[in-house]
Amino acid sequence: MSNTSNPSPRKLLYFLTFVHTTIDSYATVLPHLLPLLLEKLASQAAARNSLAGILISVYSLFSSLGQVLFGWLADRIKTIHFLTFGVGLTAVCLSLLGMAHSLFLVLLLLAIGGAGVAAFHPQATAQAAALAKHNRGFGVSLFLTGGNIGRAAGPLGIMLFLYRYGLEWMAWFMIPGLLITLLIPRILKATHTESQEAIGAPVLPEQQKALWSAIFPHLRPLLVLYLIAVIRTITTLGLENFLSLYLYDQQYSNLARSGVIALFIFAGAVGIMIGGSLSDRINRYRLLLFSLLVAPPLLYFSLHRTGGLFLILLFFGNVVLSSSITVNIVLAQQLLPKNESIASSFMMGAAWGVGGLLNTPVGMLADRFGLANVLDGLVMLPLVAAFLMILLPEMRRITQKR
Repeated sequence: MSNTSNPSPRKLLYFLTFVHTTIDSYATVLPHLLPLLLEKLASQAAARNSLAGILISVYSLFSSLGQVLFGWLADRIKTIHFLTFGVGLTAVCLSLLGMAHSLFLVLLLLAIGGAGVAAFHPQATAQAAALAKHNRGFGVSLFLTGGNIGRAAGPLGIMLFLYRYGLEWMAWFMIPGLLITLLIPRILKATHTESQEAIGAPVLPEQQKALWSAIFPHLRPLLVLYLIAVIRTITTLGLENFLSLYLYDQQYSNLARSGVIALFIFAGAVGIMIGGSLSDRINRYRLLLFSLLVAPPLLYFSLHRTGGLFLILLFFGNVVLSSSITVNIVLAQQLLPKNESIASSFMMGAAWGVGGLLNTPVGMLADRFGLANVLDGLVMLPLVAAFLMILLPEMRRITQKR
């Protein structure tokens, strides 16, 4: 007998997408806050960029690499509280950043808030796919689009208020996240068990052996694809965060600086959607190569222009660069057709975590050689990734047989 009071899977998917928008609104607030936090924390100007790199790395360690751990746990511990605690911890800890006055407290809040981000995403993504049932592509795309809207627009809305009234008001912004946290078990719990069954059972030891047998013949191309993902992430995260400091040094107003960062993040979301669509229509190897070769000059010239031309080149530079994110994932899935989830997590959470950690040496280099010079080098890194593609001759054959 059906229970008409239970919302439909489609409505539950919409709610889960709204939750994703909410948590990602908190998750990308650091680039906007970074110059203001460093004003309070940096003991000397020469150490500012190094300290920025440390903050970025700590947050990336917990928010991105942490997804590998929480994804593994979510396969073994069937509980909806990966979602509830994920949203709650993220909302509370990242909203308290505006009140933190010591380096230890900022690092602690970034670590716990980042762990909240990591706890939410693996299980929520899998549940979005399960709720969509036979339209999993639609479900995951809708879910990811909600997160991208939150990443671009959410922090900008928060910062517009804070720039007007002061950072001390930031703690109040945890309230929407806490309200959503209370709603999650009430709305989603009824379907959680069914969704978990649709997602699949935990990986058994014999399946792990089969997984290694599947990976080993393709170890070189997988490692090359992973290195490409890491290099692209160093550029993307480096620009998100260090461009904020650069614009601050260029006397941009806080509002204008946050607007540029929001535009850059939005361009990444557009690039991911375009890349996902094009990857089903044209040769993926060529699309990946095009992205890595064309994005660097666009981003480089954007840094040496002003006004509208700066914004246009920056926007299209990140659209082109981010268009290869989906391609990276799909190529890895083609190599491991029976282990697509593992391939995806390898190219996403693990790559983003390591790429984020490497922003610590980026900050140190910025203190030694100047932030402007390091940004110039940062945007040219994808050319190194393009060079690595000569190690992927088999990918040309695979993509031609699609």
